[in-house]
Amino acid sequence: MSKVLLIKKATLHPLSLLDRLTRDFIQEDYILTQEVNNLDILLNRMTTLSQQGGIYRPVFTIYPGGDCSFINTMKENSAFMNSDKTHSADHILTFLLENILEPLLGLKQEEQNDNVSLMKDIPTALKSVDEGEYALGFIF
Repeated sequence: MSKVLLIKKATLHPLSLLDRLTRDFIQEDYILTQEVNNLDILLNRMTTLSQQGGIYRPVFTIYPGGDCSFINTMKENSAFMNSDKTHSADHILTFLLENILEPLLGLKQEEQNDNVSLMKDIPTALKSVDEGEYALGFIF
């Protein structure tokens, strides 16, 4: 089941974050309709991308609010592809915490408890980003 990792503050603009991820991830835009009526299509696309080429590829979507989101699929030649932390969907959360939140967004581990939340209700999580309660959401 998909979840959303919510970030209260982000030191990088979402496009700058995407730029830093291009070395290890293929990115594509996805437009969410109002009321996220096409969320199921996004989740199916993420599942399809994660199973490309007969190997598991970590996939997550960055949602900065509004109608645009950014699907990130790990490249086959990424140094992270051989990491134990990326071999299953269960490990994507650990990957995000260790490789994106601290080094890219500047959220040190001691700050993460106050600035990071995990939700299973994706529409509610995305609404909280739209309402400005959170700066970013990572759907995985």
